[in-house]
Amino acid sequence: MGKLWIIVAAGLLATAAGYAQQPPTVPGKTPPAAVPTLDPRNPLDALLMRWEEQMAKIQTVEAKCTRTSIDQVFKVVEVFEGKAKYMKPNLAMLEMSQKDKPTAKDKPAPFEKYICTGTFFYVYVPSEKVIRVYEMPPPKPGAPVANDNFLSFLFGIKALDAKIRYDLHLVKGPPDDKWYYYVKIVPRSQEDKQDFQEARLVLTASTYMPRELWFKQPNGNEVKWDIPAIESGVTLNRADFIAPTPPPGWKLERAPKTNPTVQGPAPAPRIVRPNGK
Repeated sequence: MGKLWIIVAAGLLATAAGYAQQPPTVPGKTPPAAVPTLDPRNPLDALLMRWEEQMAKIQTVEAKCTRTSIDQVFKVVEVFEGKAKYMKPNLAMLEMSQKDKPTAKDKPAPFEKYICTGTFFYVYVPSEKVIRVYEMPPPKPGAPVANDNFLSFLFGIKALDAKIRYDLHLVKGPPDDKWYYYVKIVPRSQEDKQDFQEARLVLTASTYMPRELWFKQPNGNEVKWDIPAIESGVTLNRADFIAPTPPPGWKLERAPKTNPTVQGPAPAPRIVRPNGK
C-alpha cells in the first residue's frame, strides 16, 4: 500500500499529518462532514490511542519480515524474506531476497533493497544493475518529517490522524484468538484508493507491535507482510542508513526532479514495489 514504501514499508509499507481541518460553516452553504474524534470508551479509539502511546516510545526497530504477493490473474505467488531496520524520525532500510525462486549455482536469488536516508530514497534494481535515487518530499505543514510512508504509519502516526485519513474498523480474528487485534482499513481519499482497496493491520495485544499487514491492490492482487520477529530499542548502525556505494558494475541513477506535466519535486515511491517498479 502507499504507506508501504513502502515499510517498510512497508512500508509498507503507506501517512500522518497534512489532513485538512474542519473549516468554519459559511452561511448559505452545506456544512462539511464532521471531523472524526476519539472516544476512549470506544474499543477502536481506545486501541488507536494505546497504539499511538506505545509507538511514541519507540526510537529504533529491527524486524524479520516476509512478503507474500499473489497475482490473482496469473495465479502466481512470490515470497520474499528479509529484514527491516528503522530509526526515528525517518531512517529506514529494507533488504529482501526471494525464497521460492530456483537459481543457478553461480547466481544469487533475486533480491530487493531500499534505503531511506531521510532526504533521499534509494531503490536497488538488480535486473538493470542500477540504484535509483529519489528525493524525499519536504515535511508537510505542521509535520516534523516527511511521513508519507508505511514505517511512519506503523510507528509514528497519530490516532486521530489515522481515523481522519482512513475508515477503520476493529474486526474479529479467528475464534479464541486473544493474542492479536485486527483492524480493517479502507481508504478515504482518491490518492489512497489508487494504492489499495482495503487493508488489515494485525497488532500484538501485549506490545501493540505490528504482526501482519495485508492489503488488496486496485487490480485485485494481494500482498501480505508478516513480521514474525520484531525488537525495539536495539542499537542500530547509522551506516545502514547512508547513501550506498554502487557495487562493481552498478550505477546510481537520479530520478528527475520534475515530470513533463507537473512542476515540483518528484516524489519518492509511495509503494515498495519489486524491482522499484
